[in-house]
Amino acid sequence: MARESRKRKLLNMSPELPTEIIFSHILPRLPPKDLMMQCRCVCKSWSSLICSPSFVADFWNDRNKSTTNFLFQKQNCFFSSKIEEKEQQGGGNNNNNRVLIPTPVTELSYLSRCEAFQLYRYDGAQSVHGLVCSSSSYGGPVFILNPSTRESIQLPHVKHNALVVYNFGFSPLTNEYKVLQLINFHNSGFQFNAFTLGQDSSWRALQVDPAAGDVDLPFKILAVARSPNSVCINGAIHWIDKSEKNIVVFDVGEESFSVVPLSEDCAQDLVDYDANFPSIVEVGGCVAVFVANRWEHNKIILWILKDYQNLVWVKETITIGEIPKKTICGEVLGTIHTGELAIMLEVVDSPLQLHLYNMKSKRYRIFDFVWPGFMAKPHGRPLIQLVYSDSIVPLK
Repeated sequence: MARESRKRKLLNMSPELPTEIIFSHILPRLPPKDLMMQCRCVCKSWSSLICSPSFVADFWNDRNKSTTNFLFQKQNCFFSSKIEEKEQQGGGNNNNNRVLIPTPVTELSYLSRCEAFQLYRYDGAQSVHGLVCSSSSYGGPVFILNPSTRESIQLPHVKHNALVVYNFGFSPLTNEYKVLQLINFHNSGFQFNAFTLGQDSSWRALQVDPAAGDVDLPFKILAVARSPNSVCINGAIHWIDKSEKNIVVFDVGEESFSVVPLSEDCAQDLVDYDANFPSIVEVGGCVAVFVANRWEHNKIILWILKDYQNLVWVKETITIGEIPKKTICGEVLGTIHTGELAIMLEVVDSPLQLHLYNMKSKRYRIFDFVWPGFMAKPHGRPLIQLVYSDSIVPLK
C-alpha cells in the first residue's frame, strides 16, 4: 500500500513540475534503492531515463564526490557503514567548515543468501564503480552485486577441476563492465575467458587465450594467477608481477594485455622490505603499489605512478604518529571521496579503526566504526574490508 501511495504522489506531481526540474534536480538526489525500486515503476520515460548511461554516470560522479561506503564481513555476517562529508550550518563553501559524518555499522542480512560471499577468500571481492564482484577460487559461483540497490546476478557457472581466478573491470570508452576469468588447469595449461555484463550469455574465450594456440603474452601467466589483488583504473585491470618487477595490465575495452615496469627503486624496495604480498591500490586516480608497512616505525611506504605515459614513479613514505601498540596489521584501501588515503587498522581487542591521511597537509584523522551491540566485541579478523561508491547501474 505504501508503495502504491508513493507512486500516486509521484504521478500527481509530474504535471506541476517541469520535466527538467524532475530529471535534473529531484531524481538525482534520491537514494539509489528508491530510484531503482520505485521511481523506475512510475512510467516508461522515467525508467528509460534512470537506466540511461548518461544518468547512471552523472549519478555516480555526483555521489562519488560526497560519499564513501565500506563493506565488511565478520564471521558469517555482512555489514556496511557510510561516511559523508557535509557542510556545517552557516559554514559557506570553505573546506574547513566541512564535517565528515560516519554512520553506525548496520547488518546486511540479504547478503547471507549470496553463495559467493559465503565461499569468500582473501582476494575474492572487488569493487568497480559501485558494483561488487564476489567469487571463490574453489569452484563456486560468481556474483555481481550492487549493494546500493541490493540487486545481484549470478554469472554462468561451470565447474572446473582447476584453480579459477576472477577479476572485474570497467571500460569508460565502451561503457562495459567485464569479468576476466583465468582457469589454471595445473599440469595442462591455462585458459582466459571473458564475460560482458548485459551482453554475453556465456563465457567466451579471448584471442589471447594460450589454449587456442601459440600466443606471445608479455608476462608470465602465473603473475596473474597468483597475484593477491588487482585494481581497475582508467579502463584497465592492473596486477603486480613481483617476480618480474612489473605491473600487468589488461585493457578492458580492447581485451589486450601489456606490462608497465616498476621503477628500479620501487623494485628494490620490494626486496629490501621483503614484501611478499605487495598490494596495488588507487591513489588519486593513479596506480600505486603498497610496498610495505613498518608498524614498528609507524610508517607506510607507497610508490605512485604519477605519469603513466612517461613511467614516472613517486615514493610516498607516510608517517602516522598514533598507531596503537597492539596493531595487528593495516590495509591501505586507496583514496576516498575527500581525497584522503584510507588506511584500515586491526587492533587487538578493539573495533576496526579507520585512519584518513591527507597526503598534502600530512595530517590524519581517526574514526572508530560503531558496531551493533551483538557484534561490538571483536570476533576474529574481518574478511572483507571493501570500499565502494553509490551506484544505480541496473543488473537486470
